[in-house]
Amino acid sequence: MKKLAISTIRAAGHVAMMPVERSLMANGSKASPPVFIIGAPRSGTSLLYELMITRFRFAYMSNAAHRFYRTPLTASRLFRGTIREWEGNFTSKYGHIDGWGAPNEGGWIWQRWLADGDWRDADGFGDASKDQLRRLTAGLETILGGPFLNKNVMHSNRLRLMDAIWPDALFVEVKRDVLDNARSIVRAERVEAGPDKHGDIWWSVRPKLASSYAGKPDTERAIAQVIGVERDIAEDVQAIGSERLLSVDYSEMCAAPEAALSRIRDFAEARGCTLQDRGTAPDKFPVRPSKPMSDADEASLQDVLSRFR
Repeated sequence: MKKLAISTIRAAGHVAMMPVERSLMANGSKASPPVFIIGAPRSGTSLLYELMITRFRFAYMSNAAHRFYRTPLTASRLFRGTIREWEGNFTSKYGHIDGWGAPNEGGWIWQRWLADGDWRDADGFGDASKDQLRRLTAGLETILGGPFLNKNVMHSNRLRLMDAIWPDALFVEVKRDVLDNARSIVRAERVEAGPDKHGDIWWSVRPKLASSYAGKPDTERAIAQVIGVERDIAEDVQAIGSERLLSVDYSEMCAAPEAALSRIRDFAEARGCTLQDRGTAPDKFPVRPSKPMSDADEASLQDVLSRFR
């Protein structure tokens, strides 16, 4: 009953805000290249997202925009003060950060245009959709006063499509130790029920090599997912230009956040994306190797990893 009430209120809000949304979509102004954080799930992308928004003034999809996914510009304007004053505490649950002004992946927003198919490139992706997405990010820039930034690992094998929409887009890839990353994926899947082990449903981004691992144990799929996503990114970068990608090591980012952010600033500003100071980053985050799993799970992880090397 509660979910129905929330859905009804949200639908009414969408209808009421739609005229304003159309106006905001028409009048947005793009000033900077957009920046996208990519990488394998559980690699540290959410931490980097929060770090970048804490340190620099960005326009981003907030929880408010995500919840009013059909009118995200209007929601961003209504909650502009909350968004601009938001301060995080660097805690998240599977990528979700609490608070109306907190950054969100914007999954419901992106699905309006990217719901059907993998959309690995621009084939069949209409000009009208490209224009609407450009207007969306430009509108957020105008409302929130900064370059557009988004973290969504589902874009990790869509770089050619993103390039077709935003030819100047910049990408920051987070890389984590493969075994640590895979263990984190397996544990997250088991808590969240995980994908159908007998089918071809993947938890989060589906790499190109996914079909070879349909029905395999979650440990095998996790290693394949981490390595497959990295390969997909590398392949797309060859097509769009390696100068538009910066790789950030998760452990180094945790040990020295400001150094990582300084590299990102240099990378962005050398490519026309000026970053304004917003706040300060923590001195460091504790980095602990992931706890080994059962002997059988560890053997499976090591076995499939050895096949890739």
